[in-house]
Amino acid sequence: DRTRELQQAQIEILERLARAAEYRDDETGHHAQRVGHTSAVIAHELGLPEEQVILIRRAAPLHDVGKIGIPDGILLKPGKLTTDEFDKMKKHTAIGAGILAGSH
Repeated sequence: DRTRELQQAQIEILERLARAAEYRDDETGHHAQRVGHTSAVIAHELGLPEEQVILIRRAAPLHDVGKIGIPDGILLKPGKLTTDEFDKMKKHTAIGAGILAGSH
């Protein structure tokens, strides 16, 4: 039915958005997938319904999607960030919230 198709399209868009973040920073991509897997394992162990476990597995990798908006010089910098760089990096949470706003 149409509602199911729209829900599936929304899921696919969110999954592609998570993959887009992976392309910026390979380490972030691997981290995001580990977070998705670990979150699903915990949700399963807590006895959540399978539908919620699947939702958590799909949503968890989006937690760092805001890193898309962080300049490469900061995101990919080897070693310690300066205070200013770290302040800019912390903004990825607000950037991600803005990207995902209204995606429910």
